[in-house]
Amino acid sequence: MTDLRLPLTFNERQLMEFVLRGRGTSRAVIADATGLTPPTVSRLVTSLVENGLLTETADRAGQKGQPRKTLSIRKGQAYSIGINFMRGRFDLAIVDLAGDIVAVDSVRIDRITVDSITALASERAAAALRASRIPTRRVVGAGISLPGGFAPDGKVLLAHEYFPDLDRHALAPAFCEALAMPCNVDTDGVCATLGEFLYGAASAYDTFFLLHIGHGVGGGAVLNGQLFRGAHGNASKPGVLFPYDTPRPSGQDLVEYLQHNGIDIADIFDLAALCEDTEPLVENWLDRSAGQIAEVGRVITAFIDPEVIFVGGRLPDRFNTALVDRLTDISLPGPSRGLPNAPFKASTLGTNSGVLGAACLPIFASFMTGSQISAGNAYRDGRRPLKS
Repeated sequence: MTDLRLPLTFNERQLMEFVLRGRGTSRAVIADATGLTPPTVSRLVTSLVENGLLTETADRAGQKGQPRKTLSIRKGQAYSIGINFMRGRFDLAIVDLAGDIVAVDSVRIDRITVDSITALASERAAAALRASRIPTRRVVGAGISLPGGFAPDGKVLLAHEYFPDLDRHALAPAFCEALAMPCNVDTDGVCATLGEFLYGAASAYDTFFLLHIGHGVGGGAVLNGQLFRGAHGNASKPGVLFPYDTPRPSGQDLVEYLQHNGIDIADIFDLAALCEDTEPLVENWLDRSAGQIAEVGRVITAFIDPEVIFVGGRLPDRFNTALVDRLTDISLPGPSRGLPNAPFKASTLGTNSGVLGAACLPIFASFMTGSQISAGNAYRDGRRPLKS
């Protein structure tokens, strides 16, 4: 097994990204799609197979003569840790590079501070690795997803109002120190976008937008196969279209709407357990929010011309599906004469989308081409060696 701390070359990243997104069927297909010469592809494949990252299997079905060999990510060789938290809850998962979630941990928390959250992350990550019998040397790193944005340096967090004790802190170094491994911190919108890009339905698209409905209204964009974060990591925030003192299509808005109507609910993660009596209220909120999101779709279409706009985030799956069903029935003029609005699709990642998306941060940093040209938030200085 290769040392996961060693950086891959750009060509190796091209090949890994192609396979990660489920597009790598054979050496010939990869050579044709990437523009790499067949000898170069063969050399790269041989190296990555020998290092344990890829596996190559002969496909003998219906073949005459020499069978075609198909490439895929080798399971059980490299892992990533995803950490996702919201008000009152901490989630952690260990994700195989092949996209399988091999361990999940969740705990309720009260107040979130830098010290409390990094200590909890260290404790829970170590316990999950022990229980799963995964040596730390096989862990690429940890990704942390949270609401908010970044200061002009792209590293200091401008935290959501629910996390005042995290505001104005550079969290990546603190997590790196606590977990003793490379760590990346980014917004929940960016994390969800990467998760959908690598392991969800968006792997079939090169240009798309993900509308992330959480405490606020966030998002993320992939343009021509590259994650777009902007100059400081604050791109793709459609919530700016909805003032805080007005109804918004956000998860927190739904929670407050239900509370105002006498429903005993504390936060977004309680939505999954709503009783049938709340359905008329939920339907009203979905109707109103779908109308607002449809207008967002016009703006997104006008600015980036995506193939599709995904709806995902912290809401239960049935809410995302219900929103998309309503959006399909809404007909609005396109952003310019003769131009149609981009279609909406529901995210396919399910209830673990938060931690899966967070786990994609170190995978993106270690194995994908975009991390070398976009303004990331990886903590690279003073990186400690991985412990076995």
